[in-house]
Amino acid sequence: MEIVVVGAAGRTGRLLVEKALENKHGVTALLRDPAKLPVEHERLTKVRGDVFDVNSLTGPLEGKDAVVVALGVTSRTTTTVFSEGVRNVIAAARAGGVRRLVTMSSAGLETKHLPAMQRFVAEFVVDRVYRNIHLDLGRMEDEVEASPLDWTIVRVPMLTDGPATPGYQAVVGGHIAKASRIARANVADYIVTHLDDTATYGRRVEVAN
Repeated sequence: MEIVVVGAAGRTGRLLVEKALENKHGVTALLRDPAKLPVEHERLTKVRGDVFDVNSLTGPLEGKDAVVVALGVTSRTTTTVFSEGVRNVIAAARAGGVRRLVTMSSAGLETKHLPAMQRFVAEFVVDRVYRNIHLDLGRMEDEVEASPLDWTIVRVPMLTDGPATPGYQAVVGGHIAKASRIARANVADYIVTHLDDTATYGRRVEVAN
């Protein structure tokens, strides 16, 4: 497959690029500063782009098989990078004939299923700290769900660094009872290995260690 990774300079985005190359895909890494991705490969193309500028996305997405969005922010202030960014990615994907969209979101958007103590921490500590981010991730999910693309939203708990581990969990259309964290490498593994999994189309998926 020919894949576009949006947000390829981030810690998860870089792992997505590396995993996709490892799995023999062609990769276009879309990022504001191509120099921030220290990966070189004959099947990797680095392209300068800005998710706030739909015109910078249209060319790189044209004719590709899938686009994976791994956006992130460095501040907890009010943001629209997720919702506006994905809205522009969807517009560019539709213009370029791309059907498949996978985007990352937070498992913290739904907490009612968690055990009492974990739910308390999630609702009264974590959500308050990340409130602005969660609000925009919710708007982003609405944009994705309303799109005509073959979309999958991958919801993740707290992200950790380190190598991929066997036996991580993934639930399509449901919840993981005690999801608390997942390695970024496992997220990358799940996304890349399920790009053509039609059972995940139009669904939210939770992943956790």
